Amino acid sequence: MRAKAAKLFPRDVFRDSAWDMVIELFIAGQQNRAVCVKELIFVSGETSTSALRRIDRLEAAGLLHRSHDPDDHRRMAVKLTSKGDEAMCAMLYSLFPDDAPSFPEKRPRSGDRPSEISSSLESPTGLF
Repeated sequence: MRAKAAKLFPRDVFRDSAWDMVIELFIAGQQNRAVCVKELIFVSGETSTSALRRIDRLEAAGLLHRSHDPDDHRRMAVKLTSKGDEAMCAMLYSLFPDDAPSFPEKRPRSGDRPSEISSSLESPTGLF
């Protein structure tokens, strides 16, 4: 849907790089697929500097985590933390409550840093 909107509206009007990044990481997590920083920069549609600044802010908020890619230590892998994953699940449940039974079960992923969901995640404005 975001890709279609990007074709219809000016690039700088309907853009939220953090949302694009978190969606990509959520989908990748559900598919057990690795995402590197370079891919995330591309997905964001931002310049490298702006995207890296956004990644820094998302990591500082505890929503994603960067680590060396186990297959290639020259690359940095990025994934949602448990807090980020749970925030996305909460968002999906709030947007599509009737479809909740068909959502994938939350499954722990190796390397997740332990985190607790804060009460701020209960409101949509507290997600980012």
